[in-house]
Parts: sequence; structure tokens; C-alpha cells
Amino acid sequence: MNYKDRKSSPVRVFSRKELKQLEQEPELCNHDRRTFLKWGALLSSQAVIGGGVLNLLTGEMAHADDTFDNVVQWVYSVCGYCSVGCGLKIGVNAAGEAVAVRGNDAHPTNAGRVCVKGLYEYKVLDDNDLRVAERGKYPLRRTSTGGWESITWDNATSLIAQKIIEAIDTAGPDSVGIYNTGQWTIEEYYAMGKLGKGALRTSTMDSNTRLCMAAAVYGYMTTFGSDGPPGCYDDIENTDCFFLIGTNPAEMHPQVWRRIANARKSSRAPKLIVVDPRRTATARSADLHLQIKPGTNVALMNGLLQQIIANNWTDNGYINANTRNYDALAAKVASYTPSYVSGITGIPAADIALAAEWIGRSQEVWSLFIQGVYQAMGGTDTVRQICAMHLITGKIGRPGSAPFSITGQATAMSNREAGGSSALAAYRNYYNPAHIAELENIWDVAPGTIPPHGTTVISSKSELQPEKNSMVEMMRKGELKVFWNACTNPAVTLPDLNALYSYLDFSNPSRPFVVVQDIYEPMETAHFADLFLPAAQWGEKTGTYTCAERRVNLGRQAVNPPGFELRPSYGAYSDLEIIKMVADKMAAMDPRFRTQSGDSLVGFNSAEEAFEEWKQVSAGKICDMSGMSYAALETNNGIHWPSTPANLLGGARLYTDGRFNTNWDRAQYGISPDAPWIDPDDKSRAYLWAVDYEAPPEVPDSQYPFWLNTGRVIEHFHSRTKTKRVAQLHEMVPENYVEISTEDAQSLNVATGDLVRVTSRRGEIVVKARITDTVRNGAVFIPMHFGDLDPSDVAENDGRLVSVNRLTINYVDKDCGQPIYKHCAVKLAKA
Repeated sequence: MNYKDRKSSPVRVFSRKELKQLEQEPELCNHDRRTFLKWGALLSSQAVIGGGVLNLLTGEMAHADDTFDNVVQWVYSVCGYCSVGCGLKIGVNAAGEAVAVRGNDAHPTNAGRVCVKGLYEYKVLDDNDLRVAERGKYPLRRTSTGGWESITWDNATSLIAQKIIEAIDTAGPDSVGIYNTGQWTIEEYYAMGKLGKGALRTSTMDSNTRLCMAAAVYGYMTTFGSDGPPGCYDDIENTDCFFLIGTNPAEMHPQVWRRIANARKSSRAPKLIVVDPRRTATARSADLHLQIKPGTNVALMNGLLQQIIANNWTDNGYINANTRNYDALAAKVASYTPSYVSGITGIPAADIALAAEWIGRSQEVWSLFIQGVYQAMGGTDTVRQICAMHLITGKIGRPGSAPFSITGQATAMSNREAGGSSALAAYRNYYNPAHIAELENIWDVAPGTIPPHGTTVISSKSELQPEKNSMVEMMRKGELKVFWNACTNPAVTLPDLNALYSYLDFSNPSRPFVVVQDIYEPMETAHFADLFLPAAQWGEKTGTYTCAERRVNLGRQAVNPPGFELRPSYGAYSDLEIIKMVADKMAAMDPRFRTQSGDSLVGFNSAEEAFEEWKQVSAGKICDMSGMSYAALETNNGIHWPSTPANLLGGARLYTDGRFNTNWDRAQYGISPDAPWIDPDDKSRAYLWAVDYEAPPEVPDSQYPFWLNTGRVIEHFHSRTKTKRVAQLHEMVPENYVEISTEDAQSLNVATGDLVRVTSRRGEIVVKARITDTVRNGAVFIPMHFGDLDPSDVAENDGRLVSVNRLTINYVDKDCGQPIYKHCAVKLAKA
């Protein structure tokens, strides 16, 4: 069967003139399911509520007419975009097609509200709704002439199994690299971890969560002994001071911001401190904006700690009973006075002192942080110092007080829990033989099967950090023989893309065999694929999703995957089903990849069966889910872990008793019991880090005089794999751009809309200018979402290169291996 030619998309793309008209007269148009009061509100950067409109900045609500005339069934679900975990219902028509999304009024996270991406989430499912490209329905094999030919699923799984076996036989298990996602379900992560570690025995496993939240994980593990945000969303209404660093919830996480905005209007009137190098919508709303220089977060945190200690705003009883290494911390930060820190960060000394006072004197403090921390210099150390700030003040484990990390993907937490990539299932420690033996016994594999050490990360560069190994380095050296890329798009999201492209280029004789498992074709990484596997996505499969507050939600299947009628030879399958097909094929072809009982490692036949097995793996562990069931998750609109049969609803907060997971028998990480954070006396105490500020590896100079900051916009998600196909979202932000300050624009003779050439030591792009006071002089900002390999993007950009990761530096955090996307040096010129 030949791969079918793509048909043109029937979705009408709105022109700029039409968008302007819709802003002025929203009722001009009809989307068949909504009135355009909502559409007009969206164009004004507002979010949709089940019965109205939400202003993202103020939290004020206005009612709108909202009908779903062609919906015959509403299917219980959860949003598949960011990690906030909004409850949704998917509207299905009589033909079995998804035609609408609405918020779940009963869900505690969002109370019926959705953001602009969630509103149009149903449009990512069906070809008839896509602006460009189409859903993958056929497994595809690259031909000798560079084109595609469709093959059956049996042939496709035989091919990948053969390539994996060849790689293991010739170069060892670690020559097989698996790189996945933060958007699968718990069940899918668990299956992939079981296949990779229990059958293939590879330690070359990672996911795009490395790019997203690795610093939070390592910061938590080396302070508290384990991963997992200690607090919950209900802390928002119970705090007296918000400390937001490296996060912009007013634009990126509107349902979290709604609660913050409403809390600030309450009689409690909590203060809002925002740390951000840009004057974002969140920063403009702050009581105190600390406009920090890029890469100096650690210096600021040390300065805040210095002031808290110097002014005796500490809880000495809590410190003595529940922490270790306080004296070293106090000695280390003593020199980080406000004036000294001001010289590093560019923040006025008085503002540093005031922020510390608000944090120190407030009864409760809630800290929120994301990529501006994780993807900056010293990301892990910054998380450690945020945690230290809460520990030395005793503001943790109680309502209103916690360090709270948030992530960019729906199930980044799930990957970390289930061990789908770099982690080991249920927060077990690779370096603890008892943890390994326990899991090997559960999986019925021979002792010594699971690699007894951590995994290889996705990216690094030996010229900058010779001590770091990675899959990208293995590609460069010809050591990676198979690269199985699933539900992620590294051809847009990895740093220093020009180097990556050279390693994956078909002219490179040492390139790996590349498998791309995704929901659309074409997509950027498929440009380099030898084999393409079409997958089902959100709304087309059932499974569980852990959101940022450790609440496990259930998403039920609403519609069939594309090409369902072509099964079993063709058609998209869920990632769980694909993983099982490969595991079964590997077991059938070679007994090395079976259990000791002679079975496939992936023995479950449904998502719910997988969840039941996962529950037993998690039982008694830190992220215990043994009390949960699909029925209970739906009835309760999600359940926090830990959840046991004796305590079904689990714990909204961790460490309420001041006991942490730092004893060796329980710790998630540590090469040996001698690791600094492992409590030598088994008293379960948290560890306080004493760290110094280190300058970034690249700073502006006379040749490259501007700081480059990268980030997100609310209308798009990650590499736009989904959102660029939705006409309404695309039209809001149709192309990439560079934010430039007014003064810098004048010196460059650049106006909004002019093309600007942005160049780093690694590459250059040409994008349109956007003149704004959001960025300070000497700094620019470019969104990270846009690729430039897809045919539609090439045409729309007139062949211009626009992907910001052609510019970014492939330098990773010394502890967690997360790239520092938030700062490098560039130069600008009018194109």
C-alpha cells in the first residue's frame, strides 16, 4: 500500500483583517459550537470558563452565551497540555467525533475554567480540524530514495525489534537510546520503563522532562531525599506572601493565576514578589518586581537567605530538629549582603532587603517556580536554596507554606513516578541494591537485569563539559545505534540544533537508526526518521495523569484513534499498545527479552490492567498509589498521592511531621550512603546546601552584546506539534519574533515588524521585531515554540530559519543535566 497524498485542510485560516473585525464584533462569525463573545475574549488574552470568560490578569469573570447543540455525550477527561491538571469534558457528536471541550465544573483545580489551548484541544484530534498536515495512520519506512513507503504494524515492529537486537549484539544494551515525553499516561511510562530497563537492559533512557524540570527533581532529591512538590494548590488561599521566581502564571498557567489573583483580593491580602528579567504580565501585577540579570538566581537566593539569618527570621527549633548542615549554610551566605548581591543581580539592595523581610516576617510563604529557575545557570542549586529558605523558616508542610515547582507538560510528574525514562519505578534508587532486587523480583527478571546506575541524559557537548556524556554525544561519536524517539520533538527543542542536525543527517554514515513515534506526519523530528510509528493521543485513549500538585487524574477515551478502521495492519495505536507490540515481538524473537517465566515483560492487555500492576509496584513507596482505582479517581475528581487502601484520599501536603526521605533505605537518589543528603543517623532530616554563585559560561561581550532569553507564549505548546495545526491558535501567534527594548531598537534602526537577524556563536535566524518595554536594554526574548523544517513552516516563513534553538548553547546544569536555555549571548542586525 502506498502512503496516501495529503488532502488540503478544510479549516479556514483567519486573516489579520478578520481577526481585527472579530475583536470589534465577535458575533460576526460562528464556529458551529460557540458564540463569538468567547472568541472575542480570547483575542483579548482572556480564558474561557464553563459559563463565561476569565480575565487572566484580574481574575474577574463575565458571563457569555455557551451552547453545545451537536454534543450527544460528554466524556470525563483531564487536559493534556500543561501540568496544572484542569478537569475537562470532551463533547462527542452522534458520528463519534470530538466537537467541543468544556471545563469540569466539579474539578477542584479549575472549577470549570479552561485556557485558550484547552478550549480548542478537541481540534488536535481529527484531520478535518487540522490547519496543516494530518494524523499519522500508517507505519512508514524510509526508502532508499529518501521517501516513505507504508508497511504493516507486524513489519514495523519486526524491523524495530531486529534493529534493537542487532545493536545490543554488536555494541551492547546502552547503544539503544530511548527518548520520550512528558505527555504520556502513567500506564505508558510504566510499560516503557519495564521494557527498557527490564527487557532491553539499557541505561540510555531519557525524556524531554530533562529539558523541563530536571532541576526541580534533583533539588528535591538532594534536599528532601525524594522528588515530589511538598505543597498543593489549596496553599494559594492560605498564604501571606507569594514568592514567584522564574515563572509567569498570568500568561502560562492561567488557572493557577486566577487563584493567586483572587487570593490577593481577599481580606488576607498576601504580598506578591516576582523575580523575572522581563516585565511580564505577572511582574507588572507584583507588589515587588525584582528584575534580575540573567543567570544570577543563586546569588539572589543566597542574598535572601543572608538577610533572613542576619535578622533572626529563622525557626531555630525546626532547624535543630529537622535539618542538617545549617552552620555551613549560614557561613556560606554571610558574605551575600544586599549590596554585594545587587552588584551581581542588578536588583537594588533595598529591594533585596525588602523581599527578605516580607518572606521572613510573613506567617506563611508559598514559592512558585518553573523554567526561569530550571533552565538558568545553577538551576539545581537555586531549587536547593528555595527549599532551604522554607526549611530555615519552618514554612513547609502546613497550609499556605511550601516550595512548589510546576512543570510545562501534563504528565512530567507521571514519568518521574513510573520510571518511564531516567527514573526508576516508584522513586526507587538505582544505587540501592535492595531497591533494585525488589523491582527485579516484581518483574520476574533475573538478578542483575536492571542497570544498577543512573541513565544517560539526552544532551551535552564535550567541548564545553568533557565530563558529561549524553545521547547527543553518543550520536557524535557513532556510539548510539538506535534512537527511539516517542511523543517528543527534539528537532525543535534541543539546544544547538545545527550540531544535532549534522549528527542525524542521512549523509552521516555513523548516524543511528531513528524511530519516530508520533501523532502527526510530517513533524520536524520525522524529517530524520528511518521508521515512523503513528500513535493515538489525548482523547483517544484512557489513562492516568499526575499533575503538579501530585493529584492523579483520569482521562477517558472519547473517540477512536485515526485509521481505526484499518486495524490491525494499519491505523494509529496508543503508545501503550505500541510498547506492548514491541515488547511482545522482542520476546517472540529472542528469549533474552522474556521474563524468567518465559513471558513478554509487558503482559497487561489494557490501561486499567497496567494501572493495577503499577499500583502494586508503588505500594509502600513514597509515591504510593495503591489505594486508587479508576472509579475512585473519577468519583473524587483526582486523588493526591500518597494514597493507600487505608487512606484513599491521600495527602495534599508532604512533610507535615517534619520527617523527610533522607534515610538510605528510603532515599530516591544517592550513589552511596555517604551522599551528603543521606542522614547518617537515620533521623529523616532535610539537608541544607551551602553553595556559591557561579557565572554563566557565556555572557555578552563586544562581539555578541545582547542577552538572549527564550520562553513560551500562552497560545502555543512546546514545539507547536499540536497547536500550530489549530487555526485559531496559529492566527493569534502565527510566527516567531524577537522582543527588543525601545532604546535598543532605536540604536538598531528597527521598528516592529522589521526583519532582524539574530546571531550567536552557533547559528543565526531571521525573525520579525516586536518593540516593547517587557525586556530591559541589552536583552532580547524569543519564543521557543517555532521550528523551521516542516514544509508548511518553510513556506510560511519564505524559507527563513526561525528556530531559536539554532542559537542556544548546549551547556547543561552540573547536577541535573538540564540545558540552560534562558541565557546566551547574541548580536542583532536589521535584515
